[in-house]
Amino acid sequence: MDPRWCRAVRMPCPIHLPCLLLIPHWFMTLRGSALIIGVASLLWGGLGMGPEAQAQDRGAPRFGPAAPGDTVVAEASDAGRIWSLVSPPADRLARRYGMEVDSAWAAHLRRSVLRLPGCTGALVSADGLALTTARCVGRHLNAQGDTAVVAARPADERAVPALHADRLVRTSDVTAAVRTARQDTAKAAAISAVQGRLQAEAEAGRHVEVAADGEGAYTAYTYRRYEDVRVALLPDRRISAFGGTDAALTYPRSAFDVALLRIYTSEGQPLAPNHFFDPSGQGARPGDAVFSAGLPTAPHRAESAAQLATRRDLVLPARRDRLETRAQALRARLDTAEASPPQRSALRDAERALKQTRARLEALRNEYVRARLAQRDERLRRALRRDPALQRRFGGVLDSLAAIQNTKRTLGAGYRAFGAAEGGPHGSSTYRRLLREERQESPTRTASSHASMTAADSLQSSSGPVETALLAARLEALRRHLRPDTAAVGRLLGGQSPAERAASVVDQLASASGDGTDAVPTDGPAADVAAVVGARARSFHEQWRGLTRAERRLTRRLADARRAARSAPVLTDGTAPRLTDGRVRGYPYNGTTAPPFTTVFGLYEQNRAFGGETLWALPERWHKAGERMDRSTPLTLVASVDGAVSNDGAPLLNQSLELVGVAAGPNIQGVAGAYLFLPERMRTVGTDVRGLREALTAVYGADALVDELFGGRSPDRSP
Repeated sequence: MDPRWCRAVRMPCPIHLPCLLLIPHWFMTLRGSALIIGVASLLWGGLGMGPEAQAQDRGAPRFGPAAPGDTVVAEASDAGRIWSLVSPPADRLARRYGMEVDSAWAAHLRRSVLRLPGCTGALVSADGLALTTARCVGRHLNAQGDTAVVAARPADERAVPALHADRLVRTSDVTAAVRTARQDTAKAAAISAVQGRLQAEAEAGRHVEVAADGEGAYTAYTYRRYEDVRVALLPDRRISAFGGTDAALTYPRSAFDVALLRIYTSEGQPLAPNHFFDPSGQGARPGDAVFSAGLPTAPHRAESAAQLATRRDLVLPARRDRLETRAQALRARLDTAEASPPQRSALRDAERALKQTRARLEALRNEYVRARLAQRDERLRRALRRDPALQRRFGGVLDSLAAIQNTKRTLGAGYRAFGAAEGGPHGSSTYRRLLREERQESPTRTASSHASMTAADSLQSSSGPVETALLAARLEALRRHLRPDTAAVGRLLGGQSPAERAASVVDQLASASGDGTDAVPTDGPAADVAAVVGARARSFHEQWRGLTRAERRLTRRLADARRAARSAPVLTDGTAPRLTDGRVRGYPYNGTTAPPFTTVFGLYEQNRAFGGETLWALPERWHKAGERMDRSTPLTLVASVDGAVSNDGAPLLNQSLELVGVAAGPNIQGVAGAYLFLPERMRTVGTDVRGLREALTAVYGADALVDELFGGRSPDRSP
């Protein structure tokens, strides 16, 4: 049996052991005939069922129900636990955790959180030290490769020009101003007008953003940006991403995914904040309350079941196919050429995005999730019918969204052929270049769309063979779509196969770029492809964009409807930092229970069990430190906070707002948190603050950082 199957179903067995030998033991650990039948079905599905059936079968235990025979019922928790940091849900927190939340508690939380490019950070010392994840920092240091950064003193810290930090310095209620502006214009325009006025009045170096905070309230968030950010600690990638893509988005997980930054002022001095999170000396215990703050990343959670069905049947499969092509092409390239750090990074990003996309697709195909989404919409319909005022405001929103989805489905063949307008960073930059040339004269073309396409191209990092593979996949999709039109197919391919034609186009454009021009030649294969695709793609994209604009407006109204039907609004999108709450808690999986913590023992055991394979190899300094480390120290933890907020660098805090960990990302079940929140199994995986202290002391010998973070406290090493 292929040992990779063990990982596919999360069997707790080393990769080199034949899985079949462990099956009798696995059966003995299960309780009840229902579970045995479930495992037998899983084995049968893995060995004999098709890909979609396998995904569906594996998905059932991932997402629910909690026990066989449970009734599928949408719950208030489906919307998530995403609260305003300006007005936290004090009654809820008092009821659930027996704690009092006042304005000082919320202000300390707001002032200590940092907004970094694409992730979150937290101030953790009076000298501007900040904690985030290695992944957040490493994406800006591709040239660093696999070498760790350990600064023994501030002078040794490494500058990161591409990294900046935004710190929230002020919040103000602007509800009245927005309501006044709304008398003359739409809501979005009113918010923009108020934001523009406040920005004009702000001090230099301040940035103002106005965001809705629920129940009709609006808040102006004022940030100060710090451009001088330096790395004090960045672990070797082999330990921060231990296990590679196989281990990503899984739990139990052993990895040291942290980074320490220092924030400097424009005068070149370390930031001296009045607010920062002290690390907890004791860490967290199972069942302890945990809080986190960060930027919400669940823009699809308000969407209807019909909208998510379109993502399931059309959008996600196309994205998966594109990512598979890119990952396969990058692997082939790296197998035959000297791999540069940017190329390795591109492959890691593609594989992680592919794993995430597959998990989201699996979730939306899962019968339990689909039933829960349908129940959620029906619950809203009932709430609207009970309230005539809400029915008048929102009664037709779900039906209007369903009508748009029906229209989108009629354009499905065009979507599969032409793709999204920009295609994203994982698509073909050559295809985008051809579209860009063709769209130069388009009246609907905007500067922002041009900038987004150019930025995506700059991030592509594709070599010729990789770009050829991506374009060939696009040409094959176009060939299938245009097949009845033999003349169009003939000009598109010029008598060549899609792969041959793609190579010809890439070579021609490379030659043109070598001559100092980015324009598409007026003849030859590139011109022929652009001529065939151009008008057809423009027509499709104009239709698709029109539908998408209308859908976005309706989705915002749907989000308002869902909030209006609830006593406590849930804020799933926007740029303002939000609060989430939960507990340190394991969860059921694979017929057993995932523990709330993993320890350093597990890290070394996985390294041994996998025989030191490349993805599971430890850096030399971790090998040497093995005997010095207290291997019972917690290394990672899981908490039931909402992963839409608690992700990629968000702090994990106790009731006293002491740091107990840093969020790295969701477990595989939590990837579906983009659509709904299922607290039974969705978890945020983070690095435990005790593991951070142990590694700084025993592995890196970073005594100065230990003193700064923990006030000289060090783990007890007495016999």
